[in-house]
Amino acid sequence: MNTRLWGWPVALGLLCASGLLSALVSDGWGDAWAWLALGLPLAVIARHLLAAPPRASDPLEASDTPHEPQ
Repeated sequence: MNTRLWGWPVALGLLCASGLLSALVSDGWGDAWAWLALGLPLAVIARHLLAAPPRASDPLEASDTPHEPQ
């Protein structure tokens, strides 16, 4: 198994699973762990979405050469 490729997704999956299990069976510290374990993957997703370069919907906008309006 390529741990460089699958390491972080597996870790986030296990974190989510532990958060879901903790939310179901425990109170007090378990609720806090559930919030943390389920919120951290969302924070990772938000970080990567905000850091992603914008996509150009028009291929002419993506080119480096200027073009004249039609």
